[in-house]
Amino acid sequence: MKICNGELRNELQGGFTLLELILYITIFSIVGTLAASVFSFALKSKVSIGRLNEVQLDSQRMFAQIVDRVHTATTINDASSTLSLKMADATKDPTIIAVSSSAITLKEGSGAAISITPSTTLVTALTFTLITNPSPSTSSVQIKMTTGYSSAGVADSNTLYSLQTTAMPL
Repeated sequence: MKICNGELRNELQGGFTLLELILYITIFSIVGTLAASVFSFALKSKVSIGRLNEVQLDSQRMFAQIVDRVHTATTINDASSTLSLKMADATKDPTIIAVSSSAITLKEGSGAAISITPSTTLVTALTFTLITNPSPSTSSVQIKMTTGYSSAGVADSNTLYSLQTTAMPL
């Protein structure tokens, strides 16, 4: 308080007016909303990239198992929607590779068919095409596979991954 001309007066103290507070709150709200949007987008991108990487690794592992079975076979019996291989080991003859319920199954000899597909990956397409080579060469098989990340039992279209190769018994 200050005495001026015999009157007692309050000095104005530093502070913000209501208009300034509303302006500051509005600016901080806009900046905060933009920052949250950028963070959300970055997080979704990270998850999507992680899923795609997982699908790629899983697909390459499954693909390598199929190619390995072809290389160890003596002959290709049949190649269409399923692949049937003649194996030298009687306990593994025939080896049959197929798709069942969006998973690749492997059946060796009289054993039960087992899935080689992880639960997070769905096989959307798997085709085998027999390629008959001129004698004395053995036949080969073209393998095409498309997979995706399992999102509630459906392949996420952003994570689809395709592989293709040709293999033959060695």
